[in-house]
Amino acid sequence: MATKSIINNIVITEPSAAEMLINALEKAAKTAENATQNHIEYDDVKSEDIKSFLGAFVK
Repeated sequence: MATKSIINNIVITEPSAAEMLINALEKAAKTAENATQNHIEYDDVKSEDIKSFLGAFVK
C-alpha cells in the first residue's frame, strides 16, 4: 500500500464529495469500535518437540 499519499493534502471542492468522505470515515470509525478480536490459543513449541516431530518423518 502506498504511504506517500497519506502525507499529501487533498482538496475537496464539491460538497457531495466531502459528505461522502465524512460518511466513509464515520462508518470506518464505527466498524473499528465494533470489531472483535479473535483469540487464538497456541502452545510454545520447543526445539526438542520439533526435532522429534521431524524425526518421525525421516525414519
